[in-house]
Amino acid sequence: MRQKVFLKELEIYGFKSFGKKIKLSFNSGVTAIVGPNGCGKSNITDAVRWVLGEQNIRSLRGKQLTDIIFSGNHKAKPLNMAEVSLTINNSEKILPVDWEEINIKRRIYRSGETESFINGIPCKLKDIQELFMNTGLSKNTYSIVAQGEVDLILSAKPSERRYLFEEAASISKYRYEKKKTLNKIEETNNNLDKIENIISEIKNQLLILEEEAKHLKSYKICQEEIKNMELFLIYQKYNLYRTNLSKIKRNLEQYEKEKNKIIKKIELEETAINSLSTELNSLSKEKEKYKYDNYELDNRKKLIQSELNLILQKKGDVEKRLFDLNEEAENITQKIVIGEQNKKAVSLNILEINKKLDSYNKKLIYSNKEINNISKFIDSLNIIEINSRKVLKTISEKELFLKESKIRYSTTLNIIDINLEKIRKKRILLENQLENMLAKESDYQKIVRENRKNEDEAHLKSNEEKIKEIENILKKLQEEEEKDRHVISLKEERKNILKKSIKTNGKKNEQNKEIFYSKYCQKYPYDLCEKIIKLIDNIPSKYEKIMKIALKESFNSIVVSDISYALNIINSLSKNEIEKLKIIPLDLIKNIKTLPDDQVKIKNKNICGFAHELINYSQKYQNLFEVLLGNVLIVEDIKTALDISNEYLGKYKIISLNGMVINIDGSVDIYSNSTNSDNSQESFYYVEKEIEKLEKEIKTLKIKIERNDNIIEKNNDIYNSLLKENQDIKRLLQENEKNVTDSINNLNKATVSINELKDSLKGLSIEENSILEERKNISGKLRFLEKNYNTLSEYRKNISHSNNTINQIVARGNNRIKNLSRDINDLKNIILINKEKLINIEEKVKNISQYKDEHFLDLDEKRSAIKEYNEKLADILKKIKEYKIKINRLDKENPSVFKKVEEIEDILQRKSNILKNLQQDKLKQQKTYESIKDKQHREEMLEVQYQEKYVNIRDEVNRNYNLSLKKLELYKNISGSQKEANQRIDILRDNILKMGQINFEAENKYNNQLQRYNSLYEKYDDICRAKKYLEITISEIDQIATERLKKTFNQVKTYFNDIFKKIFSGGEGRLIIESEKDILNSGIDIIARPPGKKTQNIELLSSGEKALTAIALLLALWKANPSPFCLFDEIDTSLDEVNAEKLTHILKGEDLNQSQLVLITHQKTMMEAADTLYGITMEESGISKLVSVKFEK
Repeated sequence: MRQKVFLKELEIYGFKSFGKKIKLSFNSGVTAIVGPNGCGKSNITDAVRWVLGEQNIRSLRGKQLTDIIFSGNHKAKPLNMAEVSLTINNSEKILPVDWEEINIKRRIYRSGETESFINGIPCKLKDIQELFMNTGLSKNTYSIVAQGEVDLILSAKPSERRYLFEEAASISKYRYEKKKTLNKIEETNNNLDKIENIISEIKNQLLILEEEAKHLKSYKICQEEIKNMELFLIYQKYNLYRTNLSKIKRNLEQYEKEKNKIIKKIELEETAINSLSTELNSLSKEKEKYKYDNYELDNRKKLIQSELNLILQKKGDVEKRLFDLNEEAENITQKIVIGEQNKKAVSLNILEINKKLDSYNKKLIYSNKEINNISKFIDSLNIIEINSRKVLKTISEKELFLKESKIRYSTTLNIIDINLEKIRKKRILLENQLENMLAKESDYQKIVRENRKNEDEAHLKSNEEKIKEIENILKKLQEEEEKDRHVISLKEERKNILKKSIKTNGKKNEQNKEIFYSKYCQKYPYDLCEKIIKLIDNIPSKYEKIMKIALKESFNSIVVSDISYALNIINSLSKNEIEKLKIIPLDLIKNIKTLPDDQVKIKNKNICGFAHELINYSQKYQNLFEVLLGNVLIVEDIKTALDISNEYLGKYKIISLNGMVINIDGSVDIYSNSTNSDNSQESFYYVEKEIEKLEKEIKTLKIKIERNDNIIEKNNDIYNSLLKENQDIKRLLQENEKNVTDSINNLNKATVSINELKDSLKGLSIEENSILEERKNISGKLRFLEKNYNTLSEYRKNISHSNNTINQIVARGNNRIKNLSRDINDLKNIILINKEKLINIEEKVKNISQYKDEHFLDLDEKRSAIKEYNEKLADILKKIKEYKIKINRLDKENPSVFKKVEEIEDILQRKSNILKNLQQDKLKQQKTYESIKDKQHREEMLEVQYQEKYVNIRDEVNRNYNLSLKKLELYKNISGSQKEANQRIDILRDNILKMGQINFEAENKYNNQLQRYNSLYEKYDDICRAKKYLEITISEIDQIATERLKKTFNQVKTYFNDIFKKIFSGGEGRLIIESEKDILNSGIDIIARPPGKKTQNIELLSSGEKALTAIALLLALWKANPSPFCLFDEIDTSLDEVNAEKLTHILKGEDLNQSQLVLITHQKTMMEAADTLYGITMEESGISKLVSVKFEK
């Protein structure tokens, strides 16, 4: 019994010779694909290899990538795309994904662009290759053998042959991981080189920048004095302009009074002029109206006449189209009659063939019943054997996992032992150094006690104790601060990653809001400016999504303490490109009536309560949340929401936990639990909460660091004062007690060294205890693994013995089934031939019926068109009659409007004369007005000039010095005169010129480079540690891969000899590895000795012997690591009939009965062994076609 189907379907379109889409469905067992040479059979193998990740176009028998796209023939055009799709049954989880069925698809376009898909999801080619890694099903493995590749297995170099064994050993993934790790190490080395060069460069820059910073300081002092002198000079100008402006304003007021008198006279005359102008305009409009009416009548008549001409032309077109349609309908009717006669003749042939097929099928059913009786017994044994194989496979995997784990733990123990030995040696060295330093300290103390005065000695000793105490305090504080800074950097990094995720997933407006919010909080630190979500201390998990719905637009609103602060926000919105930002001022909220007077306590187990009662927040924000959520009622389900809506509709908004919202106005909103926006908002909520928590923790740590810095600074002051005091004491005693002073200095050094040695020993002890604890844990795990490994090995041996017995019984049953199967081959061939005839005839009937249906549809269309055009003709005749009536009616309408126009023109003439006299009087008054206005204008120009100078001074002071005009008065006494100020400015500028070129960024650059220098050193250490870890990883990968390859090679070696003897009925086949020590890089040689021949090199074998030897190796590799299906393309080409029959027995036998087999062959015996048979032909030149469907025994 074979396993479940793994390879289900293969669809090919536009790939090489498959210009039309074909689909091959695969069942369990052997599927054979046959056809003449050059019909495109091997293109199926190329298609499978390509869809599984093959990139080498030469191995697909092409020169360039687009060669695999169908290039067309004399009839069909070339296609722009090739596509191959492979459907796989993954119910047994052979591939490491959770899908029951997997569809792999690759597509290539003429442009060279390719696309890859897994279950319709776009992916990279690498994803497909990794999916099939270690399954024996990747692009070039022993499971897929292309045309001519059997010979290449033997002719390849030993080192090139190793890849087959690596695939069987499932270590290709380890190779892949090792390659990635080596690339990382190379990248790490490059990074280290770059950092070393940068550090060296920064050192040189720091020296230069330090000198430039000193010059910058001198430059700033000179510039400050120049600024004061310039402000004194500007004040002198400002005072002059202010005096002149006062005089000009008095003159302008006098001119304004005179202008007002004249304006009153002009206004009276303008009133009279406007009245007359209004009457004249009214009369002119009336005159134009009568003229327009006459013109409109002429236009309407011309328009109707042109429309009538168009309709007459359209009438002729419709009559001509009706004649053509009637002729076409008559031709279609004749074609329908001829098609019906042909259909009757073909139907008689179908009845005759169906009678023959019924007779053959009855004989076939009788033969199959006999086979089924034998198969039932074999199936029951096969079920037991399959289950046993699964158990064996599971046990082998567990054994391999346990062995690999043992190796990893053993390696870890060795590393731990090495580290422990290093720590012990270091501890002995430190203890010896400590003992020496203690002895030196004792000697120095003895010298001091013997050679100093008691008073000074006591004073010095007291100071030293204080210094030692302060040093310990400083050391602890510095260590603690270093740890805190490290924690801050980690939390800052985490915070930045979270902010980046919000920035990437959010919209631009939301990003701008976050940036604006951050900037605002820095600019106005004492305002309350918080997102409303951050004011909620806790939302129970049950109500998280519902609260987002309840708050809706307010969910990301910003709360400020006072409405005046909102003005600061308004001015900044446009600068930050924010379209909309909701702000809630607390001082306005407090005036709003929060809860309804009639808010009731509803008692119902399905009502959760009002929304503001279900969350936790500070008491000072109670009014805020009562306003936002006080009228929102939360219920358990939709039914409850609908039940209570009748009573409370219009009072409260009702929200159910499963997403239905009944608004106060009666409208209903439905929210899906799986919408992207909810997920996005929910993720933003938790990310923001996490960021807020990190910011609080960072702030606390920074406060702690600042506090520690203050303590360190104070202790440093005390420490320095004590050192200074000690130095004074030593200086007083130096003349008489030089030896004592030297001893004191040595004593101080010894004390510091002793403290450092003690701290180092303490750190080593902690590290040693930690490593010993880790070693103890790993040793326990290692003993547990060894015990499990021994148990599994014994269990595996027992199951293997049972499987061998079952396999012998199944083999005898299969031989019996094979003998019975031969008796029904003739029946199958006859049925196949008759079915093909039937298909061809049915296609003819189908075509005849299709043509008949098409003619009937065409006839109906023509009749509908004739009816439609007759209706159109009737409408046209009706419209022609209507338009003629309209033209006659317009000819009768010709009103007399000319007399009325003449009367209006007389009145217009009289009124125009009166208006002309008024306008002349007005012109005289305006001339007087203009004369005064000119005088006023000259004064205003002077005012503007002085005002402009005044504004320029104000802007100059504000722009260049950031001062107001009031503060400018503070500089009026800086200098005695303008001359003195100008002289002092010249002297200062000369001093600046002598300084040379100034680097204004020197101070900032120095600080930045110093910070960068320290950061790079830390980064350098981190990269070194990462490199060491990667090197250990490569060592572990090599160890595991070596074990797997060694085990697989031994298995394949045994299987190869067994299968070789079976194929050749004797002889010997051996595999030899070139170097046991370096198995991962060694080649593999093949020695073949057919029966009756001496041991010889494979190059001396005949072509048939080479083919059989290569096949034996392929089957041995498969047995070592069975793959769910195999695709062999003409592996039997070099075999004669006898050897082909041997190969058929092996493929149908026990060795491959757990795998789907797809064979492309010319051999008759191979075809007979197939459970399913497909034929490929090339009826059209250059286009392959699937001609036979499916053929089952």
